Amino acid sequence: MMSFGILMIFAAGTAFTPAGLAGLPAQRTAARHASARAGVFDFLAFGKAGASHILVSDNARAQRIKAQIEAGQVNFADAAREFSTCPSGAKGGDLGTFGPGQMVGAFNDYCFDPDTVVGELGLVKTKFGSHVIKLTKKP
Repeated sequence: MMSFGILMIFAAGTAFTPAGLAGLPAQRTAARHASARAGVFDFLAFGKAGASHILVSDNARAQRIKAQIEAGQVNFADAAREFSTCPSGAKGGDLGTFGPGQMVGAFNDYCFDPDTVVGELGLVKTKFGSHVIKLTKKP
């Protein structure tokens, strides 16, 4: 009897489409799945944040770069490769994941702030310079 139920789900053709998931609107479901990037080893990053950044010497330059990214003139990774003075710029600014306290104060505070939204850009000033930060993973 169980196999008959599974066949009925496949026959309906909606079980594995975004519109067919729990009766949710396709747009809302697709957005949720587009941002979910679960991997086999994600359990190793439990409690850690992930971020990409662009490090520059002054805040005015960081603001200009942030504005260009938000206007769609350049994507984040390309801007990091072109403008960042950090070695992570070669990887599109990707810093990977890190635990609380592993980054310098203001940077750490931004990434572990519960109000910081994944994917949005922020500006943070540290002793190293000004950072355009994109949070890629919440702890």
